[in-house]
Amino acid sequence: MARILLIILFLFGSGLTSSQSIKNGIQVLEGDLINTGHLLRTEKQVFRITSSTLQEELAYLSGKKVRMLCDVQGDGCSPIRYEIEPFETGKTPDWTLKKIPRYVTQGLFSFNPQCTPDGKILFWTALVREGGRSTQKIWASKRDQFGFWMAGEQLPSPLNNRYPSAVISALPGGNELFVFGNFGEDELLDQLKREMTQKSQLATREAANAKEFHIVLTKLENEYKERSEKIQNRAPLYKTRKTETGWSLPSPIHFPSFYNWYKKADNPNQQVFGGSALSSSGRTVIYSAQQKKNYGKLDLYVSLQNEAGIFEEGMNLGSTLNTGEEEMAPFLAPDDRTLYFSSSGRKEGISIFIARRNGDSWTSWSEPQELSPNLRGVNFFSIPAVGNWAYVSREGELFMAAIPQHFQPDPVMVIKGKVVDEEGKPLSAFVQYESLLKKKTIGSTISDPTTGEFSLILPYDENYGFYGEKEGYLPVSQNLNLVGKEKEDKEKTVLLVLPKLRKGNQIVMNNLFFAFRSADFAKESEPELDRLAGILKKTSNLKVLIEGHTDNVGTKVANQKLSMERANSVAVYLKSKHKIEEARISVVGLGPSAPIADNTTEEGRAVNRRVVFKILEE
Repeated sequence: MARILLIILFLFGSGLTSSQSIKNGIQVLEGDLINTGHLLRTEKQVFRITSSTLQEELAYLSGKKVRMLCDVQGDGCSPIRYEIEPFETGKTPDWTLKKIPRYVTQGLFSFNPQCTPDGKILFWTALVREGGRSTQKIWASKRDQFGFWMAGEQLPSPLNNRYPSAVISALPGGNELFVFGNFGEDELLDQLKREMTQKSQLATREAANAKEFHIVLTKLENEYKERSEKIQNRAPLYKTRKTETGWSLPSPIHFPSFYNWYKKADNPNQQVFGGSALSSSGRTVIYSAQQKKNYGKLDLYVSLQNEAGIFEEGMNLGSTLNTGEEEMAPFLAPDDRTLYFSSSGRKEGISIFIARRNGDSWTSWSEPQELSPNLRGVNFFSIPAVGNWAYVSREGELFMAAIPQHFQPDPVMVIKGKVVDEEGKPLSAFVQYESLLKKKTIGSTISDPTTGEFSLILPYDENYGFYGEKEGYLPVSQNLNLVGKEKEDKEKTVLLVLPKLRKGNQIVMNNLFFAFRSADFAKESEPELDRLAGILKKTSNLKVLIEGHTDNVGTKVANQKLSMERANSVAVYLKSKHKIEEARISVVGLGPSAPIADNTTEEGRAVNRRVVFKILEE
C-alpha cells in the first residue's frame, strides 16, 4: 500500500504540492476522475477526493471528465455535487446523451422528466416501494447557484398520495403544475354512495307499492352507474399552485367531454392513458387516448380551453401524426408550434419524433421526423425554453440530450418578473398576458407567494400586454411588441409594483396608446381601460382622477391642451362604454409641468407622455 502511494506521489506530486494555487472553501473544479474516483486531476493540480456520500458513486466514473462542486481544503476536495462531460456550456455532438447523476435520483427507477421553462427545477416520476407494493411518486430537484442539480426529494402531500402521481407540465416560473393522478375521486364516489343510499331509503318510505319502489330503484341504479362512470372516467389531469404553506390540493381541470377506451390486452381491467402536455399559456392540452375518432391504438388529440375555462371536445391531430399503433407522451415546446412525441408505429420499437404546426391550425402538421436513432427506446421528452438540451428517460434513468439547431423549437421571449407592493414586499398575484391586437387573453400564471417571482413565455409575432393584479391592489401593466422582430431566444426582466387600493395611490396606464399629437387612442388600449372600469364597477365608492401628461416638445399651450384632451378621452370611454357615473371621474391636463424622466432623451420623453389613474376617494 505504501509503495502504491509513493508511485501516485511521484506521478502527480507536482500537483499535490501546489495547493496554494487554489483557495480553500467552496470551489467549482473541472478535471478527470482517476484512481477509481479517489483523485481529481485538474489543469493546475491533483486533488484527493475526501470521504463523502458520493464516494461510491464516483468510483464508477473513473476515467470520466467531470465538473465538480467541492469544499476545498488544501489538496483535498470534499465533493458536494457534480456533472459529467459533456458540459452544457460546451459544443456537443448532436443528441449526445448525458446521464443525470445518481445522487439526484437516489438510484430509483426514474422516468417522465419535466423541466420548468426557465430550466431551474426538474420534476420526474420515481418508482418506489410503499406498503409492500410499487407505486409512482413525484420527485423534484433544483439547480443550485453554480448550475448543478441538487439531490432530489420526493414531494410531500398533497401532490403525492396513495395513488400513482406524475407531473405532466410545469408552467413558466414553476409556480403552477399540471399533474396526473387521483385527487379526491374516492371521496366523490363515497359521497355519491351516501347520496344514493339516502334516496333509496326515502323511496322505501314513500313508495305506494312494490312496483313503484322497483321503478324508482331501477332509476336510482341507472343514475348511480352513470354518475360513478363519469367520476371514474374524468380526465386524470389536475392543476396545483404554490402557496405560502406548500402546494395546493390539485383541482381537476374542467374537461367534461374527456374519455379514454384504451386497455392493454394483457390487463383488460386497467385503462391506459397515453399522457398529455399543456401549452405554456395553460390553455391548450394535447393528450393521448383512444376515442371514437382514432386511427390506431393510442392517438394524439388537442383540446382548447374556452373563455369559460372549460376544455372543449378534443380534435384528433390527424393521420399525418397518428398511426395504427401508439402515439403517446406528447410534449409541446414553449413556442406552441413544435410537437415532440413518442411513437411505436413508425420504427421498430419506440422512438421520439418531431412535427410542426402548419399556420394556426391544430390539425395540419408537417410530416413527423425521427429525432435520432440514439433516442430509440426513449418514451418521455421535454425541453425548457432556455438552453439547447432536452430531458429524456430511458430504462429507468434520466438523461440530458444535446439538441441540434434544426430540431430545436422556434425562439421565444422569456419574461422573468417579480410582483411586489409599494414597500417592496413580494406578492402572490395573478399575472395575465393578452394580445393587444386581438383584445384576447392568451394565458396566465401566478407569482410565487414568498419571492413574488413569475415567468412568462411569449412566442414572436404578437403584440403583448401583460399585467399583475391582486384583490385590494391596483393592477399594473406593461407591454411588449414582438411583431416583425428578429426571432432569437431572449430574456427580459420586469418589476410590477402594485399599489394598494387606497386614497392617493396611482398607476400609469402603460398600455394606453395614442396616435402622434392626437387624443385618439388605438384599439390596443381598450383592454387596459376595460380592466380599470372593472375596478370602478367592483368598488362603487371609488372616485378617481385621470391625469394627462406630455413631454416638453412643442409649446406649453399646445401640450396643456393635448394632455387635457387625452385625459378626457379616457374619461369619456369609461363613462360611455361602461356607464361609470360622471361624478366619480375627474380629469386634469398637466402638460409638461410634472416630468418623471429626462426630457433631453427620446426614452425619457416617451416616459413623460403618460396618463395616470389616481384614487381620490375610496
